[in-house]
Amino acid sequence: MPRIAGLAALAVAALVLAGCSTATVEPGVTAGQGGVDPSHTMPDGSTMDGAEHGDHHAQDGDGSGPSAAAEMVCGGQVDTAVRLIVAEPDIPEPSTAWTAPDFTCTFDVDGAPLVLTVHDATDVAEGEAAFDAMQAELGADDIEGLLGLGLPSFSTGEGVVGFLRDGKTLVVDATALPADIGGDRTLDGVAYAVASAVLTCWVEHD
Repeated sequence: MPRIAGLAALAVAALVLAGCSTATVEPGVTAGQGGVDPSHTMPDGSTMDGAEHGDHHAQDGDGSGPSAAAEMVCGGQVDTAVRLIVAEPDIPEPSTAWTAPDFTCTFDVDGAPLVLTVHDATDVAEGEAAFDAMQAELGADDIEGLLGLGLPSFSTGEGVVGFLRDGKTLVVDATALPADIGGDRTLDGVAYAVASAVLTCWVEHD
């Protein structure tokens, strides 16, 4: 996977500058549809009102919703990193969907979707089984060496990468993006960089 390391460094640098945020939604309240706006806890301990940060949340009908780790794929600072990676600063805010146990965040990059999905398993064994099933279905290869970040991970080589952490599988699908979106970088490199940005936030908020 050529040029992945450079893109990953870009993603991490963006997050170091911006910090990661954690979004929270009160049980039974859907952000932006009446009720209380979600608050966002910043790395320095301060909070940002949901109205300032934008609506990045989705919940299912019974009031349950995705974990904070899953929601973070649409967090403000991951959002910033995505814009830098695809060199599109003016893309609209991402849309979200929650169909338990999958939380999906979709960025519209010049009319093409960049899709981040978290299989938000609460049971580690179930999550590991889901990861294995996804990798087998995609026919993806393991990401080897340091690029695997010490985690079970896979790549199709064509724009889909996945990582497993704490039973949760993050999949980034960049296959619909224009081939030149990352300049001379591959779509696989773009997907890897976006995944690295999310994983940096997950590590920071252990």
